[in-house]
Amino acid sequence: MGKVIAKRFVFMIPVVLAVTFIIFMLSFASAGDAARVLAEKKYEHPSPEQVEEVRHEEGLDQPMLVQYGKWLNQALHGDFGKSYSTRKPALEELKKYFPQTFKLAVTSFLLLLIVSVPLGILSAIYENRFPDKIIRILSSLSVSMPSFWIGLMLLYIFGVKFKIISVIGGDAGGIPILAAFAMDISFLGIMTRLIRTNMIQVLKQDYIRASRAKGLSSVNVILRHGLKNILIPVMTRLVSIVIGFFCGSAVIESIFSIQGIGNLALKSVISKDTPVLQCFIFILAVGIVVLNFLVDIAYSVIDRRIQLK
Repeated sequence: MGKVIAKRFVFMIPVVLAVTFIIFMLSFASAGDAARVLAEKKYEHPSPEQVEEVRHEEGLDQPMLVQYGKWLNQALHGDFGKSYSTRKPALEELKKYFPQTFKLAVTSFLLLLIVSVPLGILSAIYENRFPDKIIRILSSLSVSMPSFWIGLMLLYIFGVKFKIISVIGGDAGGIPILAAFAMDISFLGIMTRLIRTNMIQVLKQDYIRASRAKGLSSVNVILRHGLKNILIPVMTRLVSIVIGFFCGSAVIESIFSIQGIGNLALKSVISKDTPVLQCFIFILAVGIVVLNFLVDIAYSVIDRRIQLK
């Protein structure tokens, strides 16, 4: 097991290197002139000579591969350069904004589990009966609702009409329940239907019938046997959803004025703050690779029949 994990870890290295190369190439080929952006911060109305001076000072006149080599060396040491907007280290900027996004992601994750798991199980138990039909209708509606529209409606209702939260700042000061619900809305239906489908298949298995024949209650059957056997497909979907919470948080954070990394990335795109964008994408990509690696290990722990190769 240890050798397999070490081998998988080694295979992660070329993946991360490929990601860093793509990140740098995309930022290098993106529209705009980084030297001009920096020169405008320094001189306000820079002349062509001043732009070229800044280009030389920042090493932006060197060949692309040379720039990539220097950037990669610095990135591996945690140095992604300084933000063009604040002139502070890009990593420090990300650290400052990360807690708000993390709080939003954790709240969204917990809310998703609290709502979708009971609804999915209930829908499976009452298959093709009234509760199941209602839950399936609600699931279909949630999938068809865009999160940004739900966010705007929640902000209008609770901010403008009832004045429970501040329109400028949303509920970012406390637990961001409304923002989390808006982020969750399209995932709630997906998770509920996924849990329902897998639970129905599990409840029809022979070992479930045998458990019930032994006198186990329906609650014990579901908790001890049902949930354990739907963990793998549910976990697979949850991983992609958690990744989406971090990658796609910019819209919700903008609507609720949450100062998180999604909002920071959006502002960086507008202002062409390349170091912050590179830092954001790099850390996100590495996090995704590591998360998938950990999930693969978790599969073999949950189900011994699955072997890592």
